[in-house]
Amino acid sequence: MLQDFAQAYRRSLAVKWVKDGMSQQEVAQRLEVTQGAISQWIARDREGGEDALKAQPRSGRPPRLPPDKMAKVLVALEALGPEGFGYDDQRWTTQRIADAIARLTDVHYSTSSISDLFRQWGWSWQVPKRQDSRRDEATIDHWREQLWPELKKRSRGAE
Repeated sequence: MLQDFAQAYRRSLAVKWVKDGMSQQEVAQRLEVTQGAISQWIARDREGGEDALKAQPRSGRPPRLPPDKMAKVLVALEALGPEGFGYDDQRWTTQRIADAIARLTDVHYSTSSISDLFRQWGWSWQVPKRQDSRRDEATIDHWREQLWPELKKRSRGAE
């Protein structure tokens, strides 16, 4: 991952600068990190060399659904849409997505976890634009194309 490479490069650059005689404080200011971070990077370099500065695998809980299954879920959500899961409109909510994932995989997510998944997928919340049910597009077009230009002409002529 590029971010991991960039972080490793930044750490090795910091160590190099300190070895070249720059103070830890100055390196920290240049890289906009704490002096403590610089000290840790120097210690890691001293103990394990350049490899110790590389990004380490992150520990933590494994995902509930492996990436290949999650990809299939995404395809199903996009292909079927909310109506394919029995909803009467095209709006996805966190609860609806959680229910759909549970139906597809028997894996249950909380609504707050669905918000996190949305960000990971690169999806964004789309809120329908509210419009007055009495809105008449023909009247609006007539006003915009004929009445408004006439009003603008009159106001300029009155000056």
